[in-house]
Amino acid sequence: MDNLQDYVENTKALKQFQVDELLFAEFKCPIQEEDNSIWWHNNFFAYVVSGKTTLQTQQKTYTLEAGDCVFAKKGSVIIHSQLQDDFCELLVFVPDDFIKTIVQKHKLKLGNRFQTNESDTIIPLSNDELLTAYFSSLLLYFDLPKAPPKKSLKLKFEELIVNIASNNNHQSLNLYLGELCSRTKPSIKDIMEANFCQNLSIEEFARLCSRSLSAFKSEFKILYQNTPGTWLRERRLEHSKYLLGISDKSISEIMDHSGFENPSHFIRVFNSKYGVSPGTYRTQLKNKQ
Repeated sequence: MDNLQDYVENTKALKQFQVDELLFAEFKCPIQEEDNSIWWHNNFFAYVVSGKTTLQTQQKTYTLEAGDCVFAKKGSVIIHSQLQDDFCELLVFVPDDFIKTIVQKHKLKLGNRFQTNESDTIIPLSNDELLTAYFSSLLLYFDLPKAPPKKSLKLKFEELIVNIASNNNHQSLNLYLGELCSRTKPSIKDIMEANFCQNLSIEEFARLCSRSLSAFKSEFKILYQNTPGTWLRERRLEHSKYLLGISDKSISEIMDHSGFENPSHFIRVFNSKYGVSPGTYRTQLKNKQ
């Protein structure tokens, strides 16, 4: 599974500007025949310049065309696929601390932290003149003969956060940003529950949660009274059992959707926990109906 931000930072094929952890990038990609699961460790904005794409979260599938813009929450995994050739989008990666600094600097009023925020991993933003003008001006940066000064780039990042927070058209995002600014670190529980089906390593889960590996394991133990590896196996088994009862998907598909990679390992641990193989369990359920 690819880390989108790492890919953008490390490839020389994309035009990009970076200031500390802040990153602007012009992402161009030919049409893909297969879906691609991606994750990232900082929040980002994506503005589609041309072409068409779909983003699939656990809750919903979003189709984006030229002029559409979304905010992608840090600590998430999606399935990404191109539907048209000549796909191009602008990506703006912004870490939590930068957002908090700008909100405090300008005393921006965001959503009340006591309000319920039920937004998805992907938050679509309303098309408006300010947002379109901002990304149009950003696109011009990539045509300059040399990179603008870092101070100018940093102000450009700042401008985006101020524009979003000052606009009443982006209530869902403002609620999320208000919640983000009220906490010191991302919630391990929220991130694990949202992404346990994804085939990520323990090190990658720690990075999603903005912790060192040792801090992640320590906090996880306190929260769940279990190790991350054991909890993931048990949670994935529970989910696979649930899917066997409510879904017509094949055993192989259910294995994939539950975060397991190896069929023999999946069957073995399922049998060890529930006393029967996944196929036998499904048959028993159908016989009881």
